[in-house]
Amino acid sequence: MVLNTPRTVLSLVLFAGAIAAQNVTLPDFHYLSENPAQTGNSGSTLWFRATTGGRFQLLYEGSHFTGSNGVIGPVLITKIKFRGEDGEINNGGQVFNNATIEIGSTSIPPSALSATFADNRTPLAPNTTTMGLLGTTNVTVAPSAGTVPNNWNIEFDLVALGNTILFDPTSAEPNLLIDINLPTAATNNLPPLAMVAMQNTTGTTAVIRGNGCNTSTPGGAAGAVNPLPLVVGVEFAGSGGHATVIPARNEFYGAACGGSPVSFYQGFLNGQAFDLQGGLTMTPDSAASPSFYIVTPGAPAPDTTKTNPAANVTADDAVASVPLGWTFNFPNGSTSTIVASSNGFIWLDAAMTDSAFAAVPGRLLGDPVATTSLPPYSGARLAILWKDLNMVRNVGLNPAAGLHVFTDTSGGSGNAVTYVTWWDVGEFNVVSGAGIHGHTNWTFQIVLRESNGVVEYRYGAVPAIATASTTTVGCFATVVGFSPGRIGGAAGVNSVNPQNRDISLESPFSTKPEGAFGNIGQQAIAAPTIGGVQYGGRMFPGQTITWNAVNVPPGTILGAQLLDVGASRPGLQLPTITAPGCMLSTSLSAVVWEVFVLPATTTVGTAQFVVPTGFAGVDLYAQWVSLDGLLGGPDLFTSASNAIKHTIGVN
Repeated sequence: MVLNTPRTVLSLVLFAGAIAAQNVTLPDFHYLSENPAQTGNSGSTLWFRATTGGRFQLLYEGSHFTGSNGVIGPVLITKIKFRGEDGEINNGGQVFNNATIEIGSTSIPPSALSATFADNRTPLAPNTTTMGLLGTTNVTVAPSAGTVPNNWNIEFDLVALGNTILFDPTSAEPNLLIDINLPTAATNNLPPLAMVAMQNTTGTTAVIRGNGCNTSTPGGAAGAVNPLPLVVGVEFAGSGGHATVIPARNEFYGAACGGSPVSFYQGFLNGQAFDLQGGLTMTPDSAASPSFYIVTPGAPAPDTTKTNPAANVTADDAVASVPLGWTFNFPNGSTSTIVASSNGFIWLDAAMTDSAFAAVPGRLLGDPVATTSLPPYSGARLAILWKDLNMVRNVGLNPAAGLHVFTDTSGGSGNAVTYVTWWDVGEFNVVSGAGIHGHTNWTFQIVLRESNGVVEYRYGAVPAIATASTTTVGCFATVVGFSPGRIGGAAGVNSVNPQNRDISLESPFSTKPEGAFGNIGQQAIAAPTIGGVQYGGRMFPGQTITWNAVNVPPGTILGAQLLDVGASRPGLQLPTITAPGCMLSTSLSAVVWEVFVLPATTTVGTAQFVVPTGFAGVDLYAQWVSLDGLLGGPDLFTSASNAIKHTIGVN
């Protein structure tokens, strides 16, 4: 099939060597991650099989190149790439020797992909396929960084292999066919089965618009059709695509005010940088009867000499109930027994037994999870790195790896210090098996001091990126914070919501004695792609965004939704501008996007922001504020939500 003139082909070849490659990701909505709701990760080991080799074909519609990716004619495909599952760190190192790859264009629709490989390469009429040249190479699996999206860790350089292909998604053969054979098991695959799961697709048939077929038999004639093909990165020379890929993402920013919460927390979204490695120190207003904490940045490194000969917990999703030998006082409660969870937090309530792998802020604040056999889990909690962890990933590196609770009484009466240490623990969603260790090994420590009630969050080696391995509704990838939980016990009331805050940016700060009302929260609402419970409102061309406010203080007369391309780091706290404890996270030149007179407790925004094209990489900050100071009073802003930082990019 002739796609273009020799002159065009020659110019594209020269073009490929002259400039940086353009990029597309297949499917065209997997630029940020496999899961557009950003609620969890999975992956597949059915394609790159480290222990057996195998063969697979992938078929994607040309519509992934056209449309939002802007490819309108022939392009020269120069590289095919694959990536490990989002958030999964892996050391890589496996080598697939003599792997082969062929690229072709075809008129076969994904729904008609055959389980017989040859039928896709030379289909019956009316379908046609044109295959390119065969390329043979040794493929080394690069380390996976654990980012979201993860880095491309398997690459086929078609220029080096001499089998680039001219592909036109607007032609009579608009779909892309990839045929890869792995003739042997991977070498250097020690220990076995340690290879990262590769990222496959999620979504309906209409959005994936692709298909795949795989077998564990090298050079096999047929395989099993799999409608969840691998995610593919394509580099090419020509028009369209993205020279620099900037995924659309957002994160909570700044801090809210308007209520009186004793709790605080930061929920890190899946893929957000975890930036608290310097630690935190929480100092109560009174050691004997605390009512709030002063939170300051910084704490010593974990002291792993303050551990036991053997860990208290080495199982996954487990807890250790340990008497302190002294009474620890905290705002709205006290305890002489702590219950440490393998998942990065401690209960300050001896009745709690849940290991709670899902980091849901509502549960931190006391929302009970009741079943027929378990009590409500509503106790007070100190969360240092609350996420889905696993205590047994690294015992091959450190026989004492796991969760330790150790109390040092050498300081004498009234000076006990309790150390709760997660030592060389791993992630839940990292490869596992006998003899497999070292892909992730995190160490962090909570210190409780009897003499002054101070709490320290100490971080050693911890993840640079917060990542999730659960799809629980409302779950963050990681939560850090404190709450007395359900005040008054299971029959009482939840702690009021302080809303998510950017701890590293806004510390030092003080919580408040618990009141009846929490701070204002802000929600980004997007259409047509809604996104997840925690990750809604991503900005990419074709989206419209509005913003809601929740927990607006009763009696508020005037509210406003602010938008800005600038931000204050940290937030502005200025007399006559912001009320005490409040901060402005935008600049002073923010645009008043929407005004609300006598706003309801939950205020629904209606003024739509239409995401423009051509603004990839631009950050937009949104914050909801009360402006009752305009009607009299010492300060202009009397209450405010936290802000949302939107990065405009691709879906």
